[in-house]
Amino acid sequence: MSAGGFTVIDGTQLRSLSQPLALPTSDSSTVTGAQLLDFAENEASSSLFGLSLPQNLKSTALKHISGSDDDVTFRIKEFDRDHASKLASDYITAIADELKDDPLVVCVLDGNMLKLFLGNEDDFTMLAENLFADLDTEDEGKVCKGEIQNALGHMGVEFGVPPFSECRSTEFPQLNDILKKHGAEGEEELGQAQFTELLRQVLQDIVDALADKHIIIIPNIKIIDGSKLRMVIQHLVFLCRESWHKTFIFKKS
Repeated sequence: MSAGGFTVIDGTQLRSLSQPLALPTSDSSTVTGAQLLDFAENEASSSLFGLSLPQNLKSTALKHISGSDDDVTFRIKEFDRDHASKLASDYITAIADELKDDPLVVCVLDGNMLKLFLGNEDDFTMLAENLFADLDTEDEGKVCKGEIQNALGHMGVEFGVPPFSECRSTEFPQLNDILKKHGAEGEEELGQAQFTELLRQVLQDIVDALADKHIIIIPNIKIIDGSKLRMVIQHLVFLCRESWHKTFIFKKS
């Protein structure tokens, strides 16, 4: 389920995987717990835009299939291939169940949002003008090329631009190359029109780079399950009624 550039990961994507999972062919008749988990997690990740599953989610799901075994004990165990296949399927089902109860919200930056925005000349021009005005703190009608980096930071995920915390890591190393390619790290001053054109070129290269390798962002957004909320409300109503009932009896007596 997706909206506004965000996608809700609620386990639905995992339930479409074939059951039971077919393990990779091997000459060995047994599979270790570590191999089983690695295979199942790779299958799950492939169905979730390449997202690396949070450790707490994997740990909770593992408890559903490992019985009393902890992570270390389970990983060194060996299982016959049929049993391992069933356990791998059960593990993914447990992950899907956890995601149903506590969904993740992710933002998949694939360049499409930026591409659409660049395609609307009026919207892009207005954005560039606003960014230029914000960056031109001295109101001189000029900004240096290096301010392009700050412009990207101002745009952020809302416009489909990877956040700098991601850009500066190995997740999106192309950013440095893109900025250097356009000389967007220098002190040369630009007017409004020059700034707009440079921003367009940089954003277009970011679009092309994201098309080749998507960036997955997990924002700090919590999904509230309506059914859980109803349970809380019902419990509060019950407590209020109990309190009212006791108060009434006390006053009556």
